[in-house]
Amino acid sequence: MKTKLSIAGILFLLVFQSCDNRASEELSSQNETVKVSSSKGNNLAKLSFDSKSLSGYISNQLALQLEVRNLLDNEKNVDYSLIQSELQNVETIEQLELLYRNANILHGEELISLYNEMNSNSEIFINNNKDFYTKYTQDQRSTLIIEEIDRQLGYDDNLAARVNCHANFVKASNRCMRNYAISMTGVAVSGFFSFGVSTVVGGAVATTMMVMCNSDADEDYHDCVKGGGQP
Repeated sequence: MKTKLSIAGILFLLVFQSCDNRASEELSSQNETVKVSSSKGNNLAKLSFDSKSLSGYISNQLALQLEVRNLLDNEKNVDYSLIQSELQNVETIEQLELLYRNANILHGEELISLYNEMNSNSEIFINNNKDFYTKYTQDQRSTLIIEEIDRQLGYDDNLAARVNCHANFVKASNRCMRNYAISMTGVAVSGFFSFGVSTVVGGAVATTMMVMCNSDADEDYHDCVKGGGQP
């Protein structure tokens, strides 16, 4: 591959790829893949599924997270070191917006809106699945949610290692997206929802970690190619 890979493009393909049919029948009544479209006004994702079901909830979360990744993929000269060092001091939405501006992020308001939308999506799932929290332990809930994330991403960490640089990059990027999804669905595991600045800042922290993870994957890809690996 002669040109630099687009991380957002890879994640788009990963979300849309075919999945197996393994899922919890009790909670997951939809097996469609994620569909993302953007509104003309603010470029935020339009959700295509009902967040009351587990599969719909995860599909919507992945769609929103993909929109976050697409926004950041188009940002230039972002100072992620500044974001990492200052996020711990953020206590208000206004401070987060200012931090994003100082770090050269042009779409800070859109990102924060997406974090809020992900939180609202979690709230819908929690409020409509009382049995999920009475029937299953927290560990069982975590397993069910992670299995659904893996199913929709087609993620399998047990796949044999490949010498192909591109294949390794796809796998690494998929792992970044998986970990991001797990972080952003943590509230659905606990069942305790608090809609406030802390959840938005938490989304910003998880997003920063996802970006750095993908940056490492991209760097590893180029090192692999330079080292003689198959692009």
